Amino acid sequence: MEEWTAAVSAGAITRVAGKHHHGSTTYFCGNVTVIRTAAGLVFIDTAKPDTASQTLALVRTWDNSPVHTVIYTHGHIDHTSGIKVIDQEVDARGISRPRIIAHRNVARRMDRYEASHGFNSIVQGSNSTCRATFTRSGSGDRTRSTTRPSRSRSAASRSISRMGEAKRTMPPSSGCPAPRSGERRLRDLGVPNAGNPRKVQRYAADWAVALRRMEALKPEVLIPGHGPVIFGESRAAQVLRDGAEALEHLTSETLQLLNAGATLDQILHSVKVPAGYLDKPYLLAKYDDPEFLVRGIYHLYAGWFDGNPAHLKPARDVDLAFELARLAGGADKLAARAASLSQKGQPRLAVCLAEFAGAAAPQDAHIQAVRAAVLKKCIDGETSLMGKAFLAVYQRDAEQRSKA
Repeated sequence: MEEWTAAVSAGAITRVAGKHHHGSTTYFCGNVTVIRTAAGLVFIDTAKPDTASQTLALVRTWDNSPVHTVIYTHGHIDHTSGIKVIDQEVDARGISRPRIIAHRNVARRMDRYEASHGFNSIVQGSNSTCRATFTRSGSGDRTRSTTRPSRSRSAASRSISRMGEAKRTMPPSSGCPAPRSGERRLRDLGVPNAGNPRKVQRYAADWAVALRRMEALKPEVLIPGHGPVIFGESRAAQVLRDGAEALEHLTSETLQLLNAGATLDQILHSVKVPAGYLDKPYLLAKYDDPEFLVRGIYHLYAGWFDGNPAHLKPARDVDLAFELARLAGGADKLAARAASLSQKGQPRLAVCLAEFAGAAAPQDAHIQAVRAAVLKKCIDGETSLMGKAFLAVYQRDAEQRSKA
């Protein structure tokens, strides 16, 4: 993936078949697929704010026809916000703006993000991965909805057919989970993003169903929302099948333990994706982490209670931190033990104790420095970009406190 990202960083067009073209820039920008029709161009996704102009200019080296229709595969800004650049172009040319087609759940997703705008701004403003995904500068509004769809997904196939295209099954592509309705989507390369610590419930089992449906279509070409186009029926089938099997394994193993009375703690440390899947380049745990998916599966079937009575009505974190520090003989003892565990290769315990020490002594520069060092070592050993990004938020906080 890194090699492919570097190769297309200045923009690239991949010819898919005849009138279908797949334009892309960088891995995180969100790919754009363009279809030439008698009525004009159909865009599937539009890129993100800082690459949308580059993407449109690249398309214009291939075809200068007006943009007739835009299809949103989902609501993320790196796939929808480029509509503003398209609107600017059509306004300059004095032609009608394109209609926007999306699954009905895209509008619901936009409503949800509007309702939780403040929270999402905080999360994406502090999360380095989100900043890299949504904007180079790290500033600006990254969560508010873009132009709303004017038609539901149920109209999409009829609309494309009326524009003179031969009938084709074109499942939208996305790096995000399939909604509950079972909408078909192509996941991006890597462990499917069906579990995110800061997002609402996602559905690993439904995602597997969507992959199975696409596999049954026997596609000769797969066009992902991020990553290179996959050519060849056998290769496409393998990628879809392996992704579905990995998700099905996580779901079945989690349910088996859940039905046997296991707690979330026991399940998290027992359910793993077989190494044979994660060793494959298109299923690397590069962005998401299988453990995050297991949490989502547990939550879907068992609710938020994890089986630990201390967590049913928990004490405040800061009160627990003070009590543990008192028992240990001081917050500095907790910090010292955290540092020792970190050096011994036990990052989970180390981070736990470091956070308790930091909460018990938030103004102690030395303890905050130890906390920052423990978190930094944990980040270095973390494989998923999402895990690194969330840990980095608190590592930066500790560094700032250590210098106060």
